[in-house]
Amino acid sequence: MTKRALLALAAFAGLVGSGGIASAATPPTICYVTFSLQVEYFQLGVGGAKKAAKELGVNLIVHDPQADTGKQVEDFEDCIARKADAIIIDPIESTALAGPIEEAGKKGIPIAALDTPIKSPYVVIQLGIPQFDASREFGQFISGYVIGKMGGKAKIGVMLASTEVQLARRDGFLAALKDVPDATVVATGDGRNVLETAQSAAENMLTAHPEINVIYATGDPQLQGALAAAASQGRKIAFFGWDDVPEPFIKPLQDGRIIGFVMQAPQIGGEMALRYLVDKLQGKSIPARYSYNPTIITQYNLAQNR
Repeated sequence: MTKRALLALAAFAGLVGSGGIASAATPPTICYVTFSLQVEYFQLGVGGAKKAAKELGVNLIVHDPQADTGKQVEDFEDCIARKADAIIIDPIESTALAGPIEEAGKKGIPIAALDTPIKSPYVVIQLGIPQFDASREFGQFISGYVIGKMGGKAKIGVMLASTEVQLARRDGFLAALKDVPDATVVATGDGRNVLETAQSAAENMLTAHPEINVIYATGDPQLQGALAAAASQGRKIAFFGWDDVPEPFIKPLQDGRIIGFVMQAPQIGGEMALRYLVDKLQGKSIPARYSYNPTIITQYNLAQNR
C-alpha cells in the first residue's frame, strides 16, 4: 500500500458502521478509466461508482477514452501520476495496459478490472459475468428460436466490436450454434462501439448479403446500428443483442423485432468495484472475483425488468 493511501486511511478514523464517512480531511482518491461514455452501458457503470463514492465519501475521478486504446493507456498513466489510491479499469485491450498496470501495482495501487479479464497479480479483483459462458447460454436460446420458429435454417449476420469482451461473446455464440447445422454465419461487421460506424457496417453487410434473416449483435451500438440499417432497407430480420436496454430498444422489443436481449447490470459492477477497493484500502480481505447472473429480456418480461 502506498504511503499516501496509508495517510488517507488514517484520516478515515471517522468511518461509521454503515460504511459512510463522518469526516475526512483527505479522502482517498479512486480513478475510474472507463471504455466510452458515448455508450449507455458504460455510463451506467460509472453511475454505480459515483453512487458508492458519494455514500463512502471517496474522491472519484472519471476518465473517458472514447473507445481509443491509446487514450485509455494515457488516462491510466494519468491516474498513476495523480497518485490515485486505487484504479478501476474497463479495458479496451488488456495487453496494451500491461505496462501501466505493472507500474501501478509496483507503486502499491490496487486495481479493479471490469468485464475484460486481466491476468496480472496487481489486479486485486475482477468484476463481471463470464462472457463466453453467458454467450454460449444465450446462443442456446437463439438456437432454440431458430429451430422452433425458422425450421432450423438461418443465415446469420454477426455485428461486433473487435474487443476481447465482444469477441468472447461471438465465440460463445458460435460454440452453441454448432448444434444447428443449417444455421450459418454468412457475414460479420465491426461497429467499433460507435453508432455511426456500426450502422454503416450493417448497411454494407445487409446489402452484400440479402439472405441474412438473423442478426446477433454483441453490444449496444452494434445492435442499434443494425436495427437502423435493416429499417432503412425494409428488411425483416430477427435480432438478438447484448448489454443494456436503452430507450431505442424498447419498441423493437415490444413489437418482436428484437427477439432476445442479454441484460447485464453494469451499475452493479461499477458500484462494487469501488466498494471493494475501499475495503482493500482499509486492509480488509476481498474476493478475487465478483460476478452476477445476467437476464435474457424478451417482449414477455420487458415490463418486469425496466
